Amino acid sequence: MKSFWRSMLEKDLSVYVDNALSFKEHVIRSTAKANKVVGIIRRTFDFLTDDLLVRLYKSLVRPLLEYGHSVWQPQHKTLCSDVEDVQRRDTKLLASIRDKPYPECLATLRLPSLEFRRKRGDMIDLWKYIHGVYDTDRPHFDIEKTRDTRGNSLKINKHRCRLNLRNNSFSHRVVNDWNSLPESVVTAPTVNCFKNRLDKHWRITPLCTTPTVLLRTIEKARYYMWNIVYATHATN
Repeated sequence: MKSFWRSMLEKDLSVYVDNALSFKEHVIRSTAKANKVVGIIRRTFDFLTDDLLVRLYKSLVRPLLEYGHSVWQPQHKTLCSDVEDVQRRDTKLLASIRDKPYPECLATLRLPSLEFRRKRGDMIDLWKYIHGVYDTDRPHFDIEKTRDTRGNSLKINKHRCRLNLRNNSFSHRVVNDWNSLPESVVTAPTVNCFKNRLDKHWRITPLCTTPTVLLRTIEKARYYMWNIVYATHATN
């Protein structure tokens, strides 16, 4: 008979998960690695322009904070803040905006918040799944069959659950945002068309796109405007 051993932490496809199915350790390690890269950029470059800083950040730092985000989405505000703090620290490398509030730094550099990008990425992944872009036969989503004209024809039934772990899982947390999208967005023929229509819709109706970590430093209306406008410039 084979013996089994208890493991407190495992890594699968470079994503860490502990024995409580928490991704806290993954967030800690990812942010630590990304912060080190930000430090290397600061020590290597004596002078940074807006364009150079953004290029370095998008190619070297942000991928470390977004790899596999659909799986390890931060559950607690503290972890969300820890991830966002990396981007905040990176924007402060530019001397001309170092003393400005974080949202103004994002506006200057034409960057959306990381929390907004994760939410937008969730919608893109869900569109790909529902429209068969991802090769999988297992049905994770229960498409609602209704004649209700509100929302869209691809609404997903949201099942009740009592655990926060389940509430924060991809198949559960995306339901409300997806169901609120209009028919023209969810039925987009291509992924690029979906992205364009999603950005246009959120520009008009900024639903669920507000990271609480940023609301402490700027009025809600100004934050909405910056996040939606500059999200269209985000690369995937």
